[in-house]
Amino acid sequence: MTLRQLGFLGTALGATFGLMVGSASAQSVPAGSYLESCREVRDVAGWLKASCRDRAGRWVDATMAIAWCAPGNDIVNDNGRLVCGGAARLAPPPPPTTPSMIERPPYGSYMASCRDVRMVAGWLKATCQDARGRWVDATTAASWCTGGRDIANIDGRLTCR
Repeated sequence: MTLRQLGFLGTALGATFGLMVGSASAQSVPAGSYLESCREVRDVAGWLKASCRDRAGRWVDATMAIAWCAPGNDIVNDNGRLVCGGAARLAPPPPPTTPSMIERPPYGSYMASCRDVRMVAGWLKATCQDARGRWVDATTAASWCTGGRDIANIDGRLTCR
């Protein structure tokens, strides 16, 4: 084989491998009817993110915590919003049982008005909207809110109530 043929073979193998990697990452998102009307679907640290069509045909950014939807329930595109279909809609996630689940952000009403939600060494961190609609950084210790109490976004601050 000539150097030129080897170069072409390497390029072809690289492109094939790139397609395989791309399709493998697409398989990591949960199944659901939303896949019929959403694109750029990805799982980002337990959050399902996509661009979904609304009723007017526009592409809208949509986000939903995967833990909101119990296994086996359909995830639906509802006018550009990702929602869980079935009776388990917005059910809190199960209590942590494995190290990988412990760092999953806790359920709370703050999820409706915060983004970039993550757990860092027991601290819940997010970017939340304040009363004026500005996005501000917010942090709270997840362990401070126990006993089924809600973590809420109050004017850009994460608060237990």
